[in-house]
Parts: sequence; C-alpha cells; structure tokens
Amino acid sequence: MVTAICNIYINSEAKLGLFKETFPFVYPISDNWLVYIRGKFKQEAIEHIRSSFNDVEDRCIFFESLYDDDWAKSTTRMLEKSKYDYIYVFLEDHFLLKPIDHFKKVIRDMIKNNIDYFQYSFFNIGLPIYSIEHLYPDVTDYLCAFEFDSEKLPVLRKTNKAFYPYSLTSVSSKKYFNHLLSIENKYIIKVPILIQALMENIFFFYPRNRVFWLTINKLFSIINIRFVIYPRATPFNLEKSLFDCDEELLPIKVGGLKEEIFANWDDDNKLSNSSLIKRGLYPKYFRIDSQEKPKINEGREYILNQGQNSNHQYCPDVSRVMKIPKKHIYVKKGTLKISSENESFILNSGQSVWVTANIPHSFFACEDCVFHLYLDSGLQ
Repeated sequence: MVTAICNIYINSEAKLGLFKETFPFVYPISDNWLVYIRGKFKQEAIEHIRSSFNDVEDRCIFFESLYDDDWAKSTTRMLEKSKYDYIYVFLEDHFLLKPIDHFKKVIRDMIKNNIDYFQYSFFNIGLPIYSIEHLYPDVTDYLCAFEFDSEKLPVLRKTNKAFYPYSLTSVSSKKYFNHLLSIENKYIIKVPILIQALMENIFFFYPRNRVFWLTINKLFSIINIRFVIYPRATPFNLEKSLFDCDEELLPIKVGGLKEEIFANWDDDNKLSNSSLIKRGLYPKYFRIDSQEKPKINEGREYILNQGQNSNHQYCPDVSRVMKIPKKHIYVKKGTLKISSENESFILNSGQSVWVTANIPHSFFACEDCVFHLYLDSGLQ
C-alpha cells in the first residue's frame, strides 16, 4: 500500500527516547520500511527496531554508508527499493493519535481517489477544511480534495497563506515525491545565516524572502545551481510554501484531513496550543522521580484551608517548548492531595515532590495546609 521512509538523525538521548515512543505505533503502516539512521545513537535506534519486532527482516531494508551530507540524494537512493506508489515520511517527533487502522484507511482513501499529497500532522494549519470551500473540493471518506494548479496559487496566497504544497509531515505519491527530490539534484549553495538574517529582518520579510529565492533559483537553474537556506544534510529544503513552490511541480491533487491523526510533541507551528506538551498530553507521566533541590529562595508560599482546592497547568507561551516545565511542591504544614487525570498522591508535612507542570492537575487541602511552590519554566 505505502512505502515508509525513515531517514533520520538521532544525536541525543532525547531524540532516541522520542523515536522509541513513536516508531512502534506507526510500524504496522508498511511492509516496506526503508531505514537509514545517522547520528551518535544510530546503533541504539537500529537495535531497538530489530529487538522490538519479529518480522523486521521481511518489512525493513536497512541502508549503510549513503550520503550523510545530502538527505535528498540518500533518499533518492533509498527509493530504488520502494515497492509502492505512495510514500510516508516518518518523523520521530510526531505522535499518532488515532488507531493505526484509521491511518491505513486514510491512505487507502487517498489512493482510491488519486490524491497526490496530504499533510498528516499540524492539523488545521494551512489547510483547515472549513477554509477551502472556495476551491470546490471533492469530499471523500476521510479527506477534502481539490486540484491544485498554477491558477490557484494567487488565490491560496491570499486565503491560505500558511498552506505548504509540500510538508515533510506528509503522505505523497511517489511521482510527486521523486519530482521534489529531483529539484534538489543540482549544485547546492547554502545561503550564509548572516545573509539570511539581514534579508529576512531588513530587506525581505516573509514571504518576500521566499519569492526572492524562488526567482534567483529559476535564473540559476540554467547552469544547474540551486541556493538553499537549510543544510543539505537536513530534509527541510524539500518543503514548499506557496511563495517558493516551483510551478513545474503542478498540477497535483491535494487532500485536507477531516480529522486530526498526528500531532507534534513540542512545536505549535504558529498555532497556539497545538503541540502535545501545551495540550497536557505529553509526557504520559506526571510525578517526576528527581532528587534535584529547588531554588528555595525563589517561588512562593500558598495557603489552602481544609476542603479548598485549586486547578493548575503551566506552559510558557512560546512556539516551541524545548524542555518540559516542572514544579516543586513542598508541604510545610498540613496535608495536601495532588491529582492529575491518571495519578493521585498525598503529601504530609515535611514532604515534597516534583511534577510536570504542563499536565493539568489539582491541589486539595485534606486539612489546613501551607506549602511552598517553585516553578521551573524550562527556559534558559
């Protein structure tokens, strides 16, 4: 049904942990996994796959020594082993929220209706289905689909500015995906960060900066040169906004999801409270096993009388939460009951605990209670 691409870079224990959490949920989506893992924790990730599933040899092809400095070139080589006409790109920081059978049904619906591309995560960003009636879409079982051609570019630039004709969080036809990869098959020049910063903050604000580089690349394509803003080792140059979408990619048939099926763990992607952390859905644990001493000279003392309760949840208002916020509660007097949806425990006088602050929780005073609260936002 679909070929799954897993070309990822795991260079931290945090990313390895995310991989171990997300990969098992999507593993059943394909019997044609093409796997190339790079980074410090490469072997641990591969061993996790091999030790977790009995049918790995039948479902996975592992690649070695491809092009570590060129994601597009490596992926092009990997696709030579693809069995299917549709491609799912796995990203370790996106969590499947629906049963795997639901995801399979969406892909079958895509194939049945000859849809070239849909974005599986960042639901309602760019292409919420309530915003596309002016495109007169076809309504299928799981998607709203429309023909996207060069005539619709100026329309969507006005009505759906955040829509990406290609996002990595996607399932696409192999024909479309190969076309995207072929655009990167040039002599690549990465624009220095300083020049990017000057352009984007002084001369060309978004989206004019994207239009500028699209124009430049059209001119230099004659001599097979392409300017990019991300390192070649990453996949991000493949992504296309409405303002730097090569018209040679069009027309394609695009689908918009009716229901959310994935979500990112830490990135809001311009939509407030869309990440799992801000929704209080990640991590799964509430109580933190930590001996870390809080900054006792910071924070504040609170009083709850017997029978009183208070509700709590904290997350910094930033687009990407890089570190889970946490709080320390120390009961100086009385008894305090602390509860989340899945956990509940009691602290008596002299006891303390660390908890994840972004998980919704409540305090209840079993008797008159005085406690000290210190909150670590996770921001540097």
